[in-house]
Amino acid sequence: MNVDNAREKAAPAQLERRTLLKGITLSAGAVVLQPFLSSLRAQAAGKQPSPRIIFLLEGNGLWPYHIHPKGLEQHGNERSGTAEKLTDLRLADYELPEAIAPLTPFKDRMAIIKGVSHKIAGAGDHGKAYGGLGCFHWRRGPAAQTVDHALAETLGGIIPVVGLGLASRLETPFINSVSAKGPKRPLSMICQPELAFRSLFGSVAEGSAAKAFRARNKLLDWIRSDIRRVRRELPAMDREKLDVYLDTFEAMRTRQDKVATIKERLKDNEPAIDRFNSELETDRFEALCEIAAAVIASGMSNVLTLDAAGGLGNYHTWRNLGVMTDGHAIGHMHPDDPQRDKLAIPIRQFHAERIAALARRLDSVREGDGTVLDNTLIVWMSDSGEEHHGFCDQWPMVIVGDLGGRLKTAGRYLQYPKYNTPGHRTMANFYLALLHAVGDRREKFGEPDPALKDIDTAGPLAEILA
Repeated sequence: MNVDNAREKAAPAQLERRTLLKGITLSAGAVVLQPFLSSLRAQAAGKQPSPRIIFLLEGNGLWPYHIHPKGLEQHGNERSGTAEKLTDLRLADYELPEAIAPLTPFKDRMAIIKGVSHKIAGAGDHGKAYGGLGCFHWRRGPAAQTVDHALAETLGGIIPVVGLGLASRLETPFINSVSAKGPKRPLSMICQPELAFRSLFGSVAEGSAAKAFRARNKLLDWIRSDIRRVRRELPAMDREKLDVYLDTFEAMRTRQDKVATIKERLKDNEPAIDRFNSELETDRFEALCEIAAAVIASGMSNVLTLDAAGGLGNYHTWRNLGVMTDGHAIGHMHPDDPQRDKLAIPIRQFHAERIAALARRLDSVREGDGTVLDNTLIVWMSDSGEEHHGFCDQWPMVIVGDLGGRLKTAGRYLQYPKYNTPGHRTMANFYLALLHAVGDRREKFGEPDPALKDIDTAGPLAEILA
């Protein structure tokens, strides 16, 4: 069948879908379904799906050797992995290291980037706070707009940027940590999963609808008949997408019943596992990742930042992973101490598992000719660069996705020349590449590194732009 014939056959189905979607009205279901239906209508009208970007910032440094492919010779210092020239290799030819092995199913859709520096954010200390996503010294606080908000200016969304954070204590509702709308305008990161759920998905309701939404346990009862009616009216491909979108709502509605069932089975007075309201960081982080998936898949926002560190100098003790030493103490261990990796690798693997689960969830939601993941970029990095006290000679990253082909980040290992040598690049170049990929063609972002005045650091990271 030639292309023209295929288009002729597809056109009636697309028109029928568009007509169906235009005819759907909402009553109670407007609370959670309006952004979802708006996204479907835009796609049915032929509009390309919006690119989405998720930033996930881990604390304590993303150690370069933890993301170095197996079998690939280390350049320079074995731990830092510095290089004299650009290295550009296929990930398919190498095995992922133990620390990020859970991402193996996405090896052909991800990139490992090493060697770009970010010294403008500051040296030493326990993190770079707003300086991480911005390009300025962290000690100045929210001194300028961070890149997530710069991207949101082009990408739009009901909520420009959604901020989530993993605080050490369940009682902490918000933190101001890594994301800023502009000078002295930090974005509050929501730390309690249940509060995040109510705040984000209740924000599209008004008046009596908002009051009803806040009656959390009755939410799905209240809109159930409307959801069932809408589901019947949707085309088959969109019904499947609706089911995935509503998973989080269903989990919230039924969790009390599930907890009661678990309690009957638990022995020795162990606490029930309630991820949305748990004392365990692992549970709350999983819940935050589920909320992130729902936000991105629903079209509630096109940019999401998740601060997994929970603020500057904040460290978790991952008891549920069998790690009884807090992150601060792990970071201060000597790099050659075998105990350091024994403690750190389970934590790194847990983050990799959550990112893989997030990617799988987005890949299960069909959109246009592909999936939501096809149009998404997940950027995993640390808020302190390459180490616990990061001096930011490099700022290692693991990236999943390619923004619908706007980036050349599928199955690549890129290592840039070491700091202050020809060909060296910075995080400002990386952020400019993201901005250019979504249509913002600005020539600079943030403040330049004054120590690199003799090195050409202008423009975007050209190697990853499609």
